[in-house]
Amino acid sequence: MYYIDWNDSEMSIGIKLIDDQHKKLLKIINQLATSINEHSQRRDVLLIVDDLINYSDYHFTTEEKLFDKFDYDENEIHKKEHTGFVNKFISIRNRISKDQIYFKRSSIEIASDIFTYIVNWFIDHVLGSDRKYVELFKEKGLH
Repeated sequence: MYYIDWNDSEMSIGIKLIDDQHKKLLKIINQLATSINEHSQRRDVLLIVDDLINYSDYHFTTEEKLFDKFDYDENEIHKKEHTGFVNKFISIRNRISKDQIYFKRSSIEIASDIFTYIVNWFIDHVLGSDRKYVELFKEKGLH
């Protein structure tokens, strides 16, 4: 499995706090690639999913506090995207732990599916949704 390298010119939104958090999120995403390449076990994939849930929740809370502070117009739409992401990964964690269909799948298949989903989500969200608040945040003094 390939790794996703941070690319400042394409991925940076120009706000250090958010870029640093996105880099950390990308590091966790790349742990999935490592787990695939190293044929990790189901428990390893679950640990990475838990890290994704916990860190994304931390990151989303950071953004959402800034949305509220700066009265961001698309606050509710963006929060729904965040909630959808966290709920998706809670569901994935539950299925990996409890769903009989998932018990029949290899950890490599599961990690590959998650990796594909999250890379697409990360790119769409960072390059799409997150760029919408950049001007406002910079106007308010964040850089």
